[in-house]
Amino acid sequence: MEFRAGMPGRYRVFLYSLGAAIAGSGLLIPLLAGRVNTAAAVLGVLAAAFIIVAARMQTVVHLGADSVRIRTAGIFSTTIPYEQITDVAIAPPTGLAAGMGLRIFPGRTTGYLVGGPAIRITTGRSSVLVSADAPACLLAGILRRCPAGG
Repeated sequence: MEFRAGMPGRYRVFLYSLGAAIAGSGLLIPLLAGRVNTAAAVLGVLAAAFIIVAARMQTVVHLGADSVRIRTAGIFSTTIPYEQITDVAIAPPTGLAAGMGLRIFPGRTTGYLVGGPAIRITTGRSSVLVSADAPACLLAGILRRCPAGG
């Protein structure tokens, strides 16, 4: 069973707007100044492209037979065996202030985040915070697979 979480729409709109502003400033400001600055234009377009790609980031959680596999931004991942899970709970939603992608928080917590609703998976003294579009369904899916019921 697989769960996908995309960045909330309001964050995507903000990042798309930021990307357009950066690209526009890299192209428009030199043009208005009467100087064509190719380097500024290229950097502006590259920065805008990076922001637009970041806005499409996802977290994917795969519930396998023996473990939970979590991947965010297509490159950061972890695997948590069900027998190591001591607790699973719905967590407060995360936002831009918490950051996106792989995040390290105080209290031995690692985040795999794209913003919005989340769950917390605790494994002994550490925990993993995971973005989830349907946190109650993901929570139920993990609890069904945990040997001691989480």
